[in-house]
Amino acid sequence: SIIYPVNIKLPWNMVMETIRESGARYIFASEDFINAGIGRDMPKDHIISIGPDQNYKNFDDLLIADTSYEREISGNEDYSILFTSGTTGKPKEVLYTSEKAVNGAMSILYQLGMFPSPASLNHNDTILSLIPFYHIWSWGSAFHAAYLGSSYVLTGKYSPDNVISMIKRNKVTWINAVPTMVYDLISHDVNDDLNGIKMLIGGSPVSNGIASRLRAKNIKFSTIYGGTDMLAASISLGNDGDLESLRSITHPVPMVEASVRDSSGKILENNTMGELWISSPWLPGKYLNIKEQNPYNGGWFKTGDVAMITNSGGIKILDRLKDVIKSGGEWIPTSILESIISEFPGIDICAVTSINDEKWGERPVAWIKASGEIDLDKLREFMDLRVDSGDIKKWWIPVSFRIIKEMPMTSVGKIDKAKLRTMV
Repeated sequence: SIIYPVNIKLPWNMVMETIRESGARYIFASEDFINAGIGRDMPKDHIISIGPDQNYKNFDDLLIADTSYEREISGNEDYSILFTSGTTGKPKEVLYTSEKAVNGAMSILYQLGMFPSPASLNHNDTILSLIPFYHIWSWGSAFHAAYLGSSYVLTGKYSPDNVISMIKRNKVTWINAVPTMVYDLISHDVNDDLNGIKMLIGGSPVSNGIASRLRAKNIKFSTIYGGTDMLAASISLGNDGDLESLRSITHPVPMVEASVRDSSGKILENNTMGELWISSPWLPGKYLNIKEQNPYNGGWFKTGDVAMITNSGGIKILDRLKDVIKSGGEWIPTSILESIISEFPGIDICAVTSINDEKWGERPVAWIKASGEIDLDKLREFMDLRVDSGDIKKWWIPVSFRIIKEMPMTSVGKIDKAKLRTMV
């Protein structure tokens, strides 16, 4: 059988389209999703309830049934279909074999177990996963727990107070999360229950502001880079005190090779911006449902991310190619601006997008969700100081700072920059 963990955060019509495209013949779902019609294209006896619903076959009953079926599985047999989050259009479908899925998951564990990492992971840890299973099988966390023999905690529907309560009750020592969740948890941790916990953070850049708040809480963290269409690629290494390196520079996990190239595919020198290419034994090789786009080429995956390779072989992600701002023929990496703006007192979350400009082509605009009043004149003075200290160029400073009540988010917890662009 092939497993497809459904991304239920997609728009409902898109959810149903991905189920049809996956070729799924059976649906395992809770009562809420069954009632919403997630199995409407299935025969009733192909819908399996994982809750108390008595109108359908029950998963627990199947586990204790007299019937059993065993078959030896080889590593090259198909294991799981995944779909990308659809932030750039139609979700893209990829297929992984058992061997590729396990090796991709184990590469994370090997990096965290064999090399110096603040988010180290071993058999003594109790793991709580905040990454949904439709996102690379929760970054492989279920594989990690089974391999290590570690306790594994699932929270159900996310709420920060519930998560903190479960961390305390189950004596959790290690979690995975996206930066928006991390910010949420820190803000709700009034009793300091997160003190000393280890976090693996990914999905989007970790800002200076969040990194500083993690250190203040004595939370040890590493960052991870990867994606649905390549699995794990790199994780930050180093000691607890090197916040800048831990939040912004990751190192390839075992069996991954990385290079930065120009538009013609030529490999660029270290510390030069270009597109990041990744090679690993677990690349899927192609998209199943989109023929006209093929970023897989000769064992390499063109990630669509702007990055540079450091002198130590680390990867520094600067932006998405689709998000990078091209102003006067030069690139402005939004992740650097976002991280610096987030350090200003009172700013909770920041995103930078572009606005069309007749002279320069594009100019940056900053979107800010704040916890209180923000003095924009003082914020501009703060940005000027960062220019004086050499952190950014003068012409990188956003032409506008816009305060919004809520930051739009995608189905996987990333800031929805496509939505922000429509608000300009």
